[in-house]
Amino acid sequence: MLWRFSVVCFVMGLSVSSSWARIWTDVRGGKFEGSLIRQEGSQVYLNIGGQQRVFQLSQLSAGDRSFIESGGRSSRGEGKSPQSTRTTQRTRRTQNSSRGLPKSSQIQANTSISIERLRVDPANKRWVYGSPNFEFICDEDLGFGNIKKFAWMFESVWQFCGTLPFDIPRLRADEKVRMKTYLVKKNEDYIRLGGVPNSLGVYLTAQDVILVPFSSLDLGGNSGGDDGNNTIRHEVTHQLMKGQSQQAGWFIEGSAEYVATVPFDRNRLLTDRHQQAMLSYLTAYGWNGRHGWNLGKKITFGRLEELMKPSYRNFQRQKYSYGYALALFNYFATMDGNKDGARLAKYIEALQDGRPESEAREHLLDGRTYEQLEKELAKGWGALGLRLEFK
Repeated sequence: MLWRFSVVCFVMGLSVSSSWARIWTDVRGGKFEGSLIRQEGSQVYLNIGGQQRVFQLSQLSAGDRSFIESGGRSSRGEGKSPQSTRTTQRTRRTQNSSRGLPKSSQIQANTSISIERLRVDPANKRWVYGSPNFEFICDEDLGFGNIKKFAWMFESVWQFCGTLPFDIPRLRADEKVRMKTYLVKKNEDYIRLGGVPNSLGVYLTAQDVILVPFSSLDLGGNSGGDDGNNTIRHEVTHQLMKGQSQQAGWFIEGSAEYVATVPFDRNRLLTDRHQQAMLSYLTAYGWNGRHGWNLGKKITFGRLEELMKPSYRNFQRQKYSYGYALALFNYFATMDGNKDGARLAKYIEALQDGRPESEAREHLLDGRTYEQLEKELAKGWGALGLRLEFK
């Protein structure tokens, strides 16, 4: 589930989705992502997460001050012409799109990944661990063993998302900032920080952080287990996907559900069981018998022309919206055309190039009417034993 509101958090991990974004470092060593708007004397205006923030030059690192003094150009590529930037991005997208979805039966987590204890501050209840791509901030020390289990799952999601047939800018950033997840012991603290009552985890868009309550984690007697894992993988996907592609509700939630439904066993994503797991998720109670919609083998959706409109609010009002989103995303990723996700890749590329969503959607239709697309969608899922109708 994607939540679009701001909350005061432990630390704000902010991001901006822009080809002009870069990684900034303050004088204390803290890092954040943003783009330079302008400099006025000793003040620097930055776009961080779509909001203008003002810093004193003295607050930024020597390297950042040098970057600003050079007029926003550096040897790492900031300040390239928009055409150069778009060409580089398009090349990367083409390379990513040609890979297709995983052909192996499993994606094995790298069990030898380095887990670091980055900071310890018991007085303020902060234990911070890091894996190659993620940072885990705990208000109670969970220890290396538990953190490593979480890290395996997070890093496996990172690896799986890299196999999707379209470009995900956060996976190829020249300078990476570990994405933040806060693990919160007390439920009241989880709610105070922005967690939704009775939820197993949430991604906060404005802060670009994930909140996870201890109750959803598999910690000894806790009941989190598989349900919590599914939810966490869903939220990690939202965090990885943040950017210009996040406009239509069916894609926002469909991509997250798609990744979340890959069965996860210890430290492996079982990709060879994914299609069957999605079918079980829609028709019954999921691959593990605990997490699914149980809609039966016949599902009636609204008309595609209405369901594919970009309004997130409109999407949320639809009956079975998450199930619909999963069915549609999986169709475009694995069933449509040559089953290589090519039309989906063109749709995402158009959005990332700044085209209107309605124009980008034409790549998905590719000359078909919505009624024709409904028939092809029903045919694709019909091969797996699911009957879809649109009314």
